[in-house]
Amino acid sequence: MGIPVAMISAIYELPLTTGANRVVRGARIEHVCGDPSLGPEKDFEYGLRITRTALKALQTPVDKPTLFNPADMPPVREAVHAS
Repeated sequence: MGIPVAMISAIYELPLTTGANRVVRGARIEHVCGDPSLGPEKDFEYGLRITRTALKALQTPVDKPTLFNPADMPPVREAVHAS
């Protein structure tokens, strides 16, 4: 059975055609898990969405190469802490 692995890649066609089972669509080649042009807060939220997509991919049973798209995930909401 093995250990599930999710690959985050901006060039997602390559791992899909070479047989990677769980591929998460990354942002850009130079910033796979984010986009600094969005500004610090939105970049963090975008990176968190990609990471959560990868965690969901690890929990999803697959039998063939499958692409997981962070755009399909619900928006990230920060927890509000009472002071």
